[in-house]
Amino acid sequence: MSVFPGASARGAHLVHLGPLPPVDYPHGCRSRSNPLANARWTRPGHCCYGAGKYQGPKRNQAPIKLAKEIFFSHIIEFLAPIFPRLCYLALTFAQPFLVRRAIDYISKPKTDGSKERGDGLIAAYALVYYGIAFVSSFYEQSAVRATTVVRADLSMRIYQQSLLLDRVVDTGDSSTTMMTADVERVQLGVRKIHDAWASFVSVAIGLWLIEAQLGLAALVTLGLIGGKSFRHGHDIVMKNWMAAIEKRLHKTVQVLKGIKSIKQMGAAPAIKTMLEDERQSEIKLSKRFRLQLIALVTLSFTSLTMLPALGLSVHNAVADKSSGRILTAQTAFQVMTLFNIVSSSIQDCTSHVMAIMVGLGSLQRIESFLNQHTWTDPRKSIRDASISTDESSVGGTSEKKVLTDVAVKIQNVSAKWTEDGEAVIKDATFDVPAHGLTVIAGPTGSGKSTLLRVVLGDLAPSSGTVSVDDSQVAFCDQTPWIANISIKENIVGALPFYEERYRMALHACALDQDIEDLTDGDKHLCGLNGQSVSGGQKVRIALARAIYSKATLVLLDDCLVGLDTNTERHILGEIFAPRGLLSSAPTTTILATSSPRYLPFANYIILIDADGRVVRQGTYAEIAPHIEQLEHDVLQVSDRASTAREPRAQDSDELPNTAITNDIAFKKGANGDWAVYKWYFGVIGWMDFIVFLFLCLLFVIGVIFPQIWLGLWTEKSLQDQIDTLPSFYGVFFGVGSMAWVALFSACVWLFLRIAVRTAALFHHLILSTTLNARMDFFSQTDSGVTLNRFSQDLQITDMELPLAFVGATMNLLMLIAQCIVVTIQSHYAGFAILAIAVVIGFFHEFYLRTSRRLRVMDIEARSPVLSLLLESLDGLATVRAYGWAAWYLQRGIEVLERSQVPFHFLQSAQVTLNLSVDLFVATLALVVISIAVVQMNTSGGSLGLALFNIVGLGQSVKGVVFFWTSLEITLGAVARIRDFTQDTHSEHESDTKPPAEWPSRGEIHFSDVTLTHSTSLPPTISNLTLDIKPGSKMAICGRTGSGKSTLVNSLLGLVQVSSGLISIDDVDISTLAKDEVRSRFVVLPQESLILSVSIREYAKLFGISDEQEIIQGLKKTGLWQTIEQGGGLDMIASSDTFSHGERQLFAMTLACLKKGKIVLMDEPTSHVDNDIQTQLRQTVFDTFPDSTVLCVTHQVATIVEFDIVLVLDDGKIVEQGDPKELLRQPTSRFAQLYSAGEL
Repeated sequence: MSVFPGASARGAHLVHLGPLPPVDYPHGCRSRSNPLANARWTRPGHCCYGAGKYQGPKRNQAPIKLAKEIFFSHIIEFLAPIFPRLCYLALTFAQPFLVRRAIDYISKPKTDGSKERGDGLIAAYALVYYGIAFVSSFYEQSAVRATTVVRADLSMRIYQQSLLLDRVVDTGDSSTTMMTADVERVQLGVRKIHDAWASFVSVAIGLWLIEAQLGLAALVTLGLIGGKSFRHGHDIVMKNWMAAIEKRLHKTVQVLKGIKSIKQMGAAPAIKTMLEDERQSEIKLSKRFRLQLIALVTLSFTSLTMLPALGLSVHNAVADKSSGRILTAQTAFQVMTLFNIVSSSIQDCTSHVMAIMVGLGSLQRIESFLNQHTWTDPRKSIRDASISTDESSVGGTSEKKVLTDVAVKIQNVSAKWTEDGEAVIKDATFDVPAHGLTVIAGPTGSGKSTLLRVVLGDLAPSSGTVSVDDSQVAFCDQTPWIANISIKENIVGALPFYEERYRMALHACALDQDIEDLTDGDKHLCGLNGQSVSGGQKVRIALARAIYSKATLVLLDDCLVGLDTNTERHILGEIFAPRGLLSSAPTTTILATSSPRYLPFANYIILIDADGRVVRQGTYAEIAPHIEQLEHDVLQVSDRASTAREPRAQDSDELPNTAITNDIAFKKGANGDWAVYKWYFGVIGWMDFIVFLFLCLLFVIGVIFPQIWLGLWTEKSLQDQIDTLPSFYGVFFGVGSMAWVALFSACVWLFLRIAVRTAALFHHLILSTTLNARMDFFSQTDSGVTLNRFSQDLQITDMELPLAFVGATMNLLMLIAQCIVVTIQSHYAGFAILAIAVVIGFFHEFYLRTSRRLRVMDIEARSPVLSLLLESLDGLATVRAYGWAAWYLQRGIEVLERSQVPFHFLQSAQVTLNLSVDLFVATLALVVISIAVVQMNTSGGSLGLALFNIVGLGQSVKGVVFFWTSLEITLGAVARIRDFTQDTHSEHESDTKPPAEWPSRGEIHFSDVTLTHSTSLPPTISNLTLDIKPGSKMAICGRTGSGKSTLVNSLLGLVQVSSGLISIDDVDISTLAKDEVRSRFVVLPQESLILSVSIREYAKLFGISDEQEIIQGLKKTGLWQTIEQGGGLDMIASSDTFSHGERQLFAMTLACLKKGKIVLMDEPTSHVDNDIQTQLRQTVFDTFPDSTVLCVTHQVATIVEFDIVLVLDDGKIVEQGDPKELLRQPTSRFAQLYSAGEL
């Protein structure tokens, strides 16, 4: 059962969390500091100007710092913990006075008033210790309240700012890091604010009380305390580490987005090496932070071992020997209790201040992100654009006449993507007539998409003005943006549903038959980046969205690429014919294209040359006489020398959401067991664990033994104390130094040896499992969950797990030692310890089961937040164009509020557990003091040692519970990693490498092959038998969805072979390692892969290292001039480097530099013009004259150049043969497809 039964499919897909009740206060998502969350959003006008457009949160001329803004926004939550924290502080300092009173009571002879004084002492102990339990619980719950609202507030601010960012701000990877790591650090800092100031106050009060007992001897401790505060270079170290994490996540996201292309090209091993190198660089930078952490931990624990030694030694040295005793038990254990409080406070100071400073650093990063430039619409309303016409009148005045017949007015517009870059569009001036189709045509890389982005308002012109009709806008990107929702919801979006309009849009885009073929119809989830629908279906879904919107301005960026001719012709007739849906409606449509075949449908044509200049414009009748010359001079000529290129339509580096939620972690990670510990110890190494445990044991001995020595020493006579002073100094300083060295060694061993090795290994396991997973894994696994493995899970195992591990180990050993001491000094207390420990054990076990589930719920509930952020960033231009920002913001509020529920209950469960521990300590203290009061047969030193250890025992129990619980919870991340590596099906069924010269001939044989994308889906190709001779050049064609790409991908091992055999050169490829098979092919995928690495590094990923060879290849495809001007082979290959078509040229360049006997091409030139297609096809034939070439294509001009054409329909071969011969046969299927326009 879902915890969110009211969630619709339109929202993010959540893991099944189980029923959790709502909390009793707001989570912060709709806080008063969040104007977006409080605003009542209505669908704004798509031209985002004037009334109805939300401009983002208003900022003052002198912006308030984010920390202050957060504080004053939630001032009640921030101030609420102060009073209970003060009460807790007062009750804490009552403990040393109770110790002194108890020892005084035991040391004095029994009198008539002893019973009353004893009863009062027992009551005082009950009041103080039970008071500590309830007051601290109230304080912690108040701190949880503040933490929860701040977490939600910051998350909402980051998400809302992401929707408002200007596209030139590159923060995709930063926003995901801030939403996870930075928010987590800020919330931890908020949790520690009141503990930090209380620790400073506690140190001051403690030293004052120590001075009252020891005199000037207390002052020597100030020097030791004064050396604790250092933070030199901490911010720089943290900043560098965070930058390395962002860089790794940035590349990881790019890899996950391009995983299909990576697998097709056999680049997974090289990509794995690249990401592991990034991880190693990140770990190297983290070592400086770990060193600072080690220094802070060891220095803070110095007070625990050295403060009592210094204070008591100086006191003994200057004490008046005539008093009869140097140090009494009352004074010794009262002071030891005070030293314990002061030492704990000093340790808390360093850890709390460090947490706060780390949180402030993260808050500063978030504030910088929130202060970045937000998107503002650069366009003007067409209503404000007017012309002056001189008309004869009495006054000779001019009259302003509004342009009612113009939808878009471009005046002297130049545009470029970077401030220092070259203008892509130069001095363009034209008017787009209202109503009808306007075609912007030009060669590849001429700036068509740039001009469309200017009209959309997504890109501000560097000069000139853009005026647009105040109307609704629909936008179809060159690469269609498909959200991870159903087909129906992708089309309808935030609009009301109208059945008739919806059916018309489906029919116009030829989607009705596709939907009928799907088992779940239009409720079919589109999956990761639309992976569960075909490329052609993605195009048509995006187009149907535009038609359904009834927008009065429709912008289409070459969005019909990749469709078969029949489908394309159907769509053109349905929407652009005289009675088409767009032509007959009061709609202005602008289509950017490099193909001349759309020109006859246009009412107006604007031609752009390769330099980005408008060279001709007019109606089709005016342009028609010049078509032939223009096709040669303009449409079919490509200049790729410009250094500024149109970025990819999906410019974000983020992953969209996905169809199916992966809840393996919930099913298994929620139920921790010793098998996880065993697996983790196996990862860190048993010998390393034993060494670490031995060092921790030495530390505990070094802390406990001086206390026992002190109890025995205070019982000695004055002369014996004087005689044994040297041994007193030796024990305290010698054993204390041993403890300090042991602690330092343990921290170094853990943080610089164990943690570093596990950090690299866990990343290796996650990365290897991900890259080796079958393709159906990526369509069935939530992208937020996948990204969480590389971000949150690794963050937990990098830092939270080692801290929990060392804390749990130290406190557990300390607790055992203190229990032994208390039991020896008070035998009955041992029985009480045993009885109460059993009760606490049962409670803790119940709590652990709950906390594990809550922790996994918290992690999994965070995934929809991350997924929605990634999805909205990926389609930001489309979201803005359709006016869906309100809808996405509301979805963001909903998933954020849902994610708060498990977080809040997890924190509250920890508060409840701490309350039970405090009650345990209070009961134990009451038992010990009651026994001492009733029996009065113990010495003052023994009672003081027992009561002092009860104070420390309470802290140790809390520490054990807190760190052990943290360890159990953080081990949930380890369990997730273990389960992920064990349960994710690998695509590699064999690791056998083929011979070095394989394939030597390039002969391919399919024998009765049935192919499917998943065992849960019907076959895509059934019982196919095909022989492809060595050196053949085969074109594969057929209607969209006929199985063309599936056939090619079967050779690459990307689809599952249900039955049959595929062999190459008489070798069954199922018996070979898939990466090895792929690496032997030359592959040109449909979607070109872009990684943020240099051209040189990019080529090395594919085994090409000869620089001269790379340069010659780039010159052949005409890209070298662009790359040379951008920095040569050191230029970073990003989405801003090349246009969509140039990306395909770059992929073609690398492919032609690779050697292979089999070449596989899946519509590799769909985004380039005809001249370049012809050039590249000839380049492939010339480069691989003896190789077998398989090419998926819809273009007849391309098909006739091949030796053989293979026609597929519904997953079956319907015809094959020489395409030229088949065209001469009217009855052939290929000829019929050609005649019917289905190619």
